[in-house]
Amino acid sequence: MILSFRRWFPLFLVSGLGLFFELAVIRWMSAEVRLFSYFKNLPLLAAFLGLAIGFAVVGKGRDYRPTFAPLLGLFVALVLAVGRVASARGLAYPSGGDEFLWYTAPFSYWLSLALFLSVVLVFFLLTVFLFIPLGQATGEEMARHAPVPAYIANILASLAGVWVFSFLSYLQSPPVIWFGLGLLGFGYYLYDRRALSRQTITLFAAALLALVIFGQGAIWSPYQRLEVTDLYLARQSDGQPLKVGYTLNVQQVFYQRAVDLSPQFLAEVKSEIPEMEDMAFSYNLPYRLRPQGSQVLIVGAGMGNDAAAALRNGAAHVDAVEIDPAILALGRKLHPELPYSDSRVATIVDDARSFFIKSSEHYDVVAFGLLDSHTLLSGLSSVRLDSFVYTLESFRQVREHLKDDGVAVVTFAASAPWIEERLGRMLVQVFGADQVYVHTGAVGTTFVAGRLAPDQLTRAQLTHWQPNPTADVPLTTDDWPYLYLRLRQVPAAYGQALLLIGVVCLVLVARSFPEALRPNWHFWLLGAAFLLIEFKSVTELALLFGTTWLVNSLAISGVLMMALAANLIVLRVPRLDLRLIYAFLFASLALTFFFPLNLLAGWMPVIRAVFSMVLLSLPLFFAGMIFSESLRRAGETARPLASNLSGSVVGGMLEYGSLWWGIKSLYVIAAIVYVGALAASRAKSK
Repeated sequence: MILSFRRWFPLFLVSGLGLFFELAVIRWMSAEVRLFSYFKNLPLLAAFLGLAIGFAVVGKGRDYRPTFAPLLGLFVALVLAVGRVASARGLAYPSGGDEFLWYTAPFSYWLSLALFLSVVLVFFLLTVFLFIPLGQATGEEMARHAPVPAYIANILASLAGVWVFSFLSYLQSPPVIWFGLGLLGFGYYLYDRRALSRQTITLFAAALLALVIFGQGAIWSPYQRLEVTDLYLARQSDGQPLKVGYTLNVQQVFYQRAVDLSPQFLAEVKSEIPEMEDMAFSYNLPYRLRPQGSQVLIVGAGMGNDAAAALRNGAAHVDAVEIDPAILALGRKLHPELPYSDSRVATIVDDARSFFIKSSEHYDVVAFGLLDSHTLLSGLSSVRLDSFVYTLESFRQVREHLKDDGVAVVTFAASAPWIEERLGRMLVQVFGADQVYVHTGAVGTTFVAGRLAPDQLTRAQLTHWQPNPTADVPLTTDDWPYLYLRLRQVPAAYGQALLLIGVVCLVLVARSFPEALRPNWHFWLLGAAFLLIEFKSVTELALLFGTTWLVNSLAISGVLMMALAANLIVLRVPRLDLRLIYAFLFASLALTFFFPLNLLAGWMPVIRAVFSMVLLSLPLFFAGMIFSESLRRAGETARPLASNLSGSVVGGMLEYGSLWWGIKSLYVIAAIVYVGALAASRAKSK
């Protein structure tokens, strides 16, 4: 038993560390260098490419494992330096008006493009180099065992890596804990393989010390980096600052405020800070449209401004839904009016769409509390945390939760007029043109949908919303939920970045790692298609159960569990007919493509969860069987896995096709790639 443990533990350890470091690097880099909050898939693809190169150089003579420590030190230094410069100057992004990102710098288009491409390329390459030692170490350990059992151990370890990191996220632990635990594990692995040096230990310690020093004051929720500071506004009489609440920054930029807008405080500062009256009017507006004693739902409740406004205006009960538990906790502790301590308020940690599905309650007011996102769901999706909240299907669910005379209120602070146009048109389609009104106030543009009397419109300063007949703005749906994209297209900056990365990496790999340019095309195509299906599964599970960190972890675990089940079957069956498995694979792709997921909305939660997990993961199960059987026939692990991971990089790039054709199109693209994989397999067997 002990000998068996000693034999398998190094493989298990280094395999788990590979996925653990993937999650840690993506999470930390996207929080410090804000650009990667919107491009989380780029560091993911860089990690895949680094692991692929690491597998490709197994047994080629050079040991890259000692380079991990200096590369990590350089990575930490650059992330901290670039992150702080970028947060002070603004985000350099050449949008050209085709996409909206928060707080972009006022640079010229060409300067923004140069800075954007430079940052993307530098960090992509650095992440590639960082993961080469991890890939080589994993490949070396897998080479000591038979292919399929080694791959099973790799999957089990990856599951462990996901859930260890998820547990640390649940605890809201800081990056020094993530990286400290990861470096402890990798340090032990190097020690066990007699490759641990004093220089490595020193560099590990220096990197962790930097994380401690530069991470002071930050709160790490399961989603993002938070910082809270006192909010002061200047008095008109003497210009002296007066504390009125707190400011919450996310990813080092402004996100929201917790402000004292109580009548008592406003009476004290009315002549000194008149803008607070305007702010109070905007927050009070939704809850003055219905009589006192109303039932209120707030999604995106944040630190509590909307809940406080609802209570000030006599709400009998408030359901305050907020996806981020850390923000909710800050509001409970810091909001000057203490709305979350009131017995009339129920706080709910959940995604808005998930709550719409679970709840059977009906409300007088459903308010979207400046619900906007500064980050993607995960590296496995181009969907932002709030993407599924602003779709036609979502607004239809809101209408179903309203009482007959209820109102839906959407306040949004985006400066892009086409986003406001899109929101208005969706509300018109759901509620009717004669029931959508608008108010532009101190906190943003407020849309109100529902039946209102003329005197209410006057008191609330509301006017009928009119669409712009010349605006070309596609509406967002659950299949195309990209609120922040102006049109159905891949923004030019995406294509420019991918082209630059592709050319530079091709030249670099050709010169330094030529082994990686000779893939097994069957495994390469399997990797590309598999990642497309994985992207699709993670995104659709987020739609069904919410864009929460837990759902994301469960989705990744579901993918790994399907791969594990496929491997166990391959291990028990002497030989599988690949043509038959391919037939099952294509049938499962067709099933998942045509199955209407909205049919699951009324099912019991447990049954809905089990059925949807099985349904959406079914293609991954058959793809896993094809991969494992092919791996067994190959008789080795290093080259097939190198090919598979490098193919995944291309699959990640193809995922951007969903920005054009919608999320379901990924099934079609994956099916085409799998046809190529089948052809490559048959060509190789001849």
